[in-house]
Amino acid sequence: MSSNATHESASRVRTRKAIMDAAFTVLGQRPTASLGDIAEAAGIGRSTLHRYFPERSELIAALAEQAVETMTRAVEEAALDTGTPDQALRRVIRAYFDFSPVLMFLTGEAQVRNQVIAGVESADRPVLRLIERGQREGYFATDVPATWINRVLGWIVYAGIESVREDEAHRYTAVELVIRTFERGVLAGPA
Repeated sequence: MSSNATHESASRVRTRKAIMDAAFTVLGQRPTASLGDIAEAAGIGRSTLHRYFPERSELIAALAEQAVETMTRAVEEAALDTGTPDQALRRVIRAYFDFSPVLMFLTGEAQVRNQVIAGVESADRPVLRLIERGQREGYFATDVPATWINRVLGWIVYAGIESVREDEAHRYTAVELVIRTFERGVLAGPA
């Protein structure tokens, strides 16, 4: 491969990454943002964006695939088997805040909803196992089904992200509120 072809390929990779990163951020914050808004955030022209994604639906499909991969990787990187269950849970809650806004947007998109939901359920299995481990080790209440705790976790994270989106709290504060609310609701009490 010639140096020119390598440079062009690297440039295409960087441009596509810039588009995807911008779409991830912009659509996570403003679900009705236009392709022009995404192109501006990526630092490219709209015509350049259209060379990579001629239709919004193609960008949404690529974004759905990336979002599920990102969630899967984030859950893996949270190292849920390391440390105590409550420590691991705090790590995964922080990780959820990085990709959840775009996942919430994508679950509202009919063309990718089922793909995203299936991907989220798959990526979330280690979190359910963490909750089950936490119950066995006495960190989480055992009189509440693990599946219920996991569902509540998802909704509390959603509430925290909405709080940030609506400028009611800064991201750090919202994360800490989610952790505090969740732990006080599901941690096992004194024996």
